[in-house]
Amino acid sequence: MMDLILPVFRLNLWYSQKLTADVPEEQMCAQPVAGRVMNHPAFLLGHLAWAAGDVAADKLGLPPACPAGWKELFGMGAQPLADRSRYPSKAVLLKALEDAHARLADAVVKAAPETLAQPAPERIRERFPTIGALLVGLMSSHGASHNGQLSAWRRAMGLPPVF
Repeated sequence: MMDLILPVFRLNLWYSQKLTADVPEEQMCAQPVAGRVMNHPAFLLGHLAWAAGDVAADKLGLPPACPAGWKELFGMGAQPLADRSRYPSKAVLLKALEDAHARLADAVVKAAPETLAQPAPERIRERFPTIGALLVGLMSSHGASHNGQLSAWRRAMGLPPVF
């Protein structure tokens, strides 16, 4: 089953890279809609790296890969900040995302069926009954959803579509 998910996971990474390729460093935290807080590229790249590198990897027994403090900056419930100095550079964020993707893809391929069949954490078990189902969600719809936010942010910034 995971062999079917890996192409989607790779596509999500490619699309994240494409959506941020032409975004200048100084605009990575821009808030283009007055009175509204949007998930900006710096937040979204870090969140996706944290979700793959720490959250998903943890379910496969891997230690966290992201730097200390990323959970507070990019984790569930964190709010995107307009202060560019609070976030790593675009290059660091993209590298962290690429590394997290490679590490998780490798771990998923090697995961034992028994591991993937284990129950997911109680709080999300209704949506994702098993670790395998949770990983499929994180590797597919989670990334796609946040790429949609990146795409909307681009349009609000006046940037062209990427395809």
